[in-house]
Amino acid sequence: MPPNAAAGGDVLLSVAVSSAGAVSAVDILRSTPPFTDVVVSAVRTWKFSPALDGVRKPMDTRVLVEALVGAPSLNVPTVGTPPATVSADTRVPLPVKAVAPVYPVNARSDGAVLVETRVDAAGRVVAVTAVRSAPPFDSPAMDAVRSWTFRPAQGPSAPPSTYVYVLCVFRQPVMGAAATAVKKP
Repeated sequence: MPPNAAAGGDVLLSVAVSSAGAVSAVDILRSTPPFTDVVVSAVRTWKFSPALDGVRKPMDTRVLVEALVGAPSLNVPTVGTPPATVSADTRVPLPVKAVAPVYPVNARSDGAVLVETRVDAAGRVVAVTAVRSAPPFDSPAMDAVRSWTFRPAQGPSAPPSTYVYVLCVFRQPVMGAAATAVKKP
């Protein structure tokens, strides 16, 4: 993640995955500079297990990828560009209720967890797995994503369940100068 970013971010991508499991296209649905370019570049290198159709033959598909980057401050406002919705895509589920994970009290550094989430045809989260683990951040990331609800993928070719990948980036919070100052008598 960009080290000079003074705020948090939210990047939402619709990712086309080929029948061989390669990323074939990335459409930006929500953008937060300077995080968007970094996330898109990383996702283009990802390799997936191919989706299988009803007769277990590999097929092209789409998945949703969301990157949530926590703001690095606790008691002071952050500066930066707020997320901007660029477009919508009915081929993938979209979050309608999303709770950001909380930085764990026992953590002492930055961390990132990639959560694979299966969303059913009604938009409910039915399975959550940490694909890339970073203890002690796994539980807060998975607990947050379990509470999400989605507008399910829509259209005649919408599958009965779809996958969403949520990258939760935790940045070690810093206290503002006013919060850490010692009051002199």
